[in-house]
Amino acid sequence: MKLLLQLLFLFFINFTFSQDYREATILFNDSSSVKGFGEIRNNTIYFKVKQEDNPSKWSYDITKGLLFSGYGYSEKYEYVKFDKNTNPKIMEVVEEGKLTLYKYSKSVYRNNGGIFQNGLTIYSSSSEDLKETFYVKRKNAELATDISFSFKFRSKIYFADCEKIIEKINNGKFNKKNIPEMVYYYNDYCGETEDDTN
Repeated sequence: MKLLLQLLFLFFINFTFSQDYREATILFNDSSSVKGFGEIRNNTIYFKVKQEDNPSKWSYDITKGLLFSGYGYSEKYEYVKFDKNTNPKIMEVVEEGKLTLYKYSKSVYRNNGGIFQNGLTIYSSSSEDLKETFYVKRKNAELATDISFSFKFRSKIYFADCEKIIEKINNGKFNKKNIPEMVYYYNDYCGETEDDTN
C-alpha cells in the first residue's frame, strides 16, 4: 500500500510538472524564433520543441523573450534592462508602440503575527500579495524606467512632451492605478514627430 501511494505521488508530481509547459515561441536576440512549449521560472526561460522532450534553460544573453499562444490569446514576455549595473529581468509586455509598457510581478509574503504561549507558537498567520511594478521604455532606449515609483514626479518628467497627459495627471484622471491607460493614450495621441505624421 505504501509503495502504491509513493508511485501515485511520483506520477502526480511528473504529471503536474509536465503540464506547466504551454504552447510558446522562443524569441532570440538575432530576431530568429522557434515554436514549441515553454515556461518561465526564476527569471529563466525553460523551452522544449515537443512536450515529451526535456526542457533546456535559456537566459538573456541569447534570448529576447517568450511568446505564449493558444486558446485565442497571446502573452509576451521579454528580458528588460532597467539599471546599468543589474542583469535584465523578464517582464510581461503590456503595450508596444512609441512607448513599450512592461509589468513586473512578484509575490510578497507577509507574516501577520501569531499567538505565543510559553515560548511556543500556538497560531500564526501569513498572507501572499502580488506586487506589480510598471516600467516604460522608448524606442531605441537602452534602459526602461520604473514609472510606479514616485509616480507623479517621474511621470511628469517622462511624459513632459505630452501636455494632455500632464493635465490628466494634475487633475487626477491619470494616477498610479491606471498606468496602462496612460501609456495607451500616449501611444495613440502623443509623441508624434514629422516622421510619424508623413
